[in-house]
Amino acid sequence: MTIRLAKITDILDRLIKIKKYTTTFNLITFKEPKVKRSLLLSSLTLGILIGCGGSNNTDTPPIDEQRIPKLNDIKVSAAPLIKASEFQFSQNLKNGLFKRYQARLSSYDAPENDATASPSTSKDFSQTNQQEQNVDEADRIKYDGEFLFIAANSFHDIDHDSNEGENYIRIMQRNEKGEMNPIQNLTYSDVHSSDQQLYLHDNTLAILNFSPSYFSFPIANDMAATVEPFFYYGDNEFELSLVDVSQPSQAAIKHQFKIEGGLIDSRVIDGSLYLVSNYHPNFTGFDTSNNDEATVLANYQNLSKVQLAELTPNITNTATQDSEELVTPDNCYISSDTSDKDGFDSIITITKVNLSNPEQRESLCINTNIYGIYASENALYTHGTVSQDDTVKTVIHKFDLASDTLEYTATGAVEGHLGRGPENLRFSEFNNDLRIVTTTNLPFNESAGFSPFKHQLFVLQQQENSLAPIAKLPNDTYPTPIGKTNEQGLVDENIYAVRFSEDRAFIVTFRQIDPLYVVDLADKTKPKIAGALEIPGYSAYLHPVSENLLLGIGQNIQDWQAPNAQEVENGAKVTLFDISDITNPKVVNEKVFANAYTPAEWDYKSLSFLATGSGVLRFTMPVETWQSQSDNNTSYLWHRVSELASFEIDTTEAPALNYLGSSKVDYSSISSESAPYVWGGLDRAVIHSDDLYYIHGNYIWHSLWQTPSDNKGPL
Repeated sequence: MTIRLAKITDILDRLIKIKKYTTTFNLITFKEPKVKRSLLLSSLTLGILIGCGGSNNTDTPPIDEQRIPKLNDIKVSAAPLIKASEFQFSQNLKNGLFKRYQARLSSYDAPENDATASPSTSKDFSQTNQQEQNVDEADRIKYDGEFLFIAANSFHDIDHDSNEGENYIRIMQRNEKGEMNPIQNLTYSDVHSSDQQLYLHDNTLAILNFSPSYFSFPIANDMAATVEPFFYYGDNEFELSLVDVSQPSQAAIKHQFKIEGGLIDSRVIDGSLYLVSNYHPNFTGFDTSNNDEATVLANYQNLSKVQLAELTPNITNTATQDSEELVTPDNCYISSDTSDKDGFDSIITITKVNLSNPEQRESLCINTNIYGIYASENALYTHGTVSQDDTVKTVIHKFDLASDTLEYTATGAVEGHLGRGPENLRFSEFNNDLRIVTTTNLPFNESAGFSPFKHQLFVLQQQENSLAPIAKLPNDTYPTPIGKTNEQGLVDENIYAVRFSEDRAFIVTFRQIDPLYVVDLADKTKPKIAGALEIPGYSAYLHPVSENLLLGIGQNIQDWQAPNAQEVENGAKVTLFDISDITNPKVVNEKVFANAYTPAEWDYKSLSFLATGSGVLRFTMPVETWQSQSDNNTSYLWHRVSELASFEIDTTEAPALNYLGSSKVDYSSISSESAPYVWGGLDRAVIHSDDLYYIHGNYIWHSLWQTPSDNKGPL
């Protein structure tokens, strides 16, 4: 029988417009001259739409509200995404909400209430340290060469006497002498004690005010291969404020929005702000006073009647209080293997905001789960984990940013999770391929007495809508594991740092000593470990300095498992590696801060870099130490030392790491009772020519670059 393509297309278009029904389709591919189209043909078995508005049409088959549906457990799929119909999206979301409600019933007997790489630059001042060039990342300070914007909180003010911490922006101006002077404190929100992140684009300061999310993966044990990670998404709303700073002394809010959902991460690329958020619908219609069948059925009936718009996130203009949908159902995706028995109870939204015209924005959503993002100039990748066949896999969805509109393009999955540290540093896009390093926690090994690790590097290539692995390490040609092994060949070292630089990858594993692995990716189909170096301690952050030099920041730790090992001084460590010969990486020199730590181990934005024209790279790193003093030999008084260490790296023919000294926080000019406590993880710095500005809390300590210890502050 001959079926004309145009006729079938017309039939399908008519079916799609009928919102009371959905159809179960089989995939058939039709070919006509110079035409290839994949059409979804129906057996015309109609499924009932739950909650897309309903209808009084008497021809509509009645919704079966006399049965509690038997739904599959909530899960994350590794399948490619498809754009969902309004029915599919509504059904998947409501199934997830109802399944989560049922899971709570089985878990609790009592009633429960629902509760709501540093870019190269020709400028003479440092900017936010970021992973990819031209992909800006949010931070608590931004600087344009004259004006410094600090995300401040009144808890960190000197003589703060309130129980509440008020967020504000402290605006400082640098004069011709290099002095920093305050010009305005901008109060922009009534939301207190939340995290603040800033972007500066042209004359617009973007402020993100949010409750942070927390992610943790299970500690290695015999269940680690199958246990899902824990993720806390913070509050179900965040705030975006756009401030006109064309005249910073008169800075004022020009747009402010409250966005429903928890902020996961963000980036600014080519003047557009990309926000990735997770919204959990706050459906309050479940009666939790009883868990008998009648009550559960009534709850199902209540949920089925809810309009979809009541379950999706809104964006509200705080000036006008006008609200609208953040994303519409016609721009939402679900996994292609989703059945009518599946569901997921949260909505991931990717929103693009034009910083020059914030009313020009677009969003798409995914009815699945993610934990974080990685972004290149042309693509944004989301990642999450899924348990399949007793193995944890990382699922990656790719979205194209090169066109004028957001567009989903592909999905891939690889064995393992992203472990400790900044997950985005385990990714790298290079020549349109995606590289990723993962870790698998293997079951506890009785004879070895520990749970081994399996570390792998994958190269993924987009093939239609799939991110397909084209290579991995270890492989048949190069089977050497990543990480040191015991006598049984089991890896007992976890990954502490990963960094990619063009056709090379650098991986640090650690248990008692630090093997630095250099991976050769010149032939992307045959990655191999080219060389390795073992030194005491570990690097938690790696920073490519040049083609021949690599910077490592972490801890110096004594190897207690080797009784004959040379004794080392424990503390924060900065190491310069010579990687000119990738088969034989070497230590150029290092600096250790005894009994100290640096926030740069987990937050690379605490580092500041500035390249000079003479082959010297300047950089700063915050360091925090707790020291004790005896009091008449009967007790000890502990005090904290916060400092900003200054370094120069000579990148010429005789490379070297040189420590110049530290700018230290000093409150001696005020009473000790008035000095605020500020966590070292908030420390930042700006290097501008020969001026150094150490930002600790809300204040600045200013010194000249060559004499950092001779500072002036707090300013």
